[in-house]
Amino acid sequence: MTMNFIDPGELRLSGQNPYMMVYDQPDAAAPSTLASIWHVQYCPEGGPGNVLFLRSQDLTDGICRVYADNIRLARWIQEEITTPNQPWADATLPVAEATFETEGDPRSYLTERIESREDDISLTWYDFLPAFAGSTAPNPDRGSSHGHYAVYIPAKRVRVTLNGVECKGGPLPRQREGWENSSCFLAWAESWVRPK
Repeated sequence: MTMNFIDPGELRLSGQNPYMMVYDQPDAAAPSTLASIWHVQYCPEGGPGNVLFLRSQDLTDGICRVYADNIRLARWIQEEITTPNQPWADATLPVAEATFETEGDPRSYLTERIESREDDISLTWYDFLPAFAGSTAPNPDRGSSHGHYAVYIPAKRVRVTLNGVECKGGPLPRQREGWENSSCFLAWAESWVRPK
């Protein structure tokens, strides 16, 4: 007999979260560039919209920048989803109004273009590994009270530019429960659930 599963928790967000942890050296302890894009279709408090969190030693002098077409959603993600150790956890960071455009697909490449009054940003993932579905349980030790589910599409190569300047480095290879993975990936069909 087949058993269906419904998560007993409260659904807080559903959408996509393409992510990059770019390392300028293979043995570096921390990424030199971090980028987290949120394409949100459902969020009962923040509403739908798009947000980019970006911090790069090469491109932003290590300062975190926030871009969004829905500032309420950006603040909600910072307050509820972001863990304290992430550089964009500070809800006093200014939010630049921006437009978002996606081009391509994981059969070849995927590029996210974000434009604000001051900045033109391009993030590209390519040379993809096989996709896999995964879940993460809430982990209070890491500051996360939410679990989430997603389809992960890891990329072996990426490109990040800000106003025509490209950051150095690339993804690091990783393993996840027997699947070949990367520090740069697309997280699609992502849903975040909070225990009731």
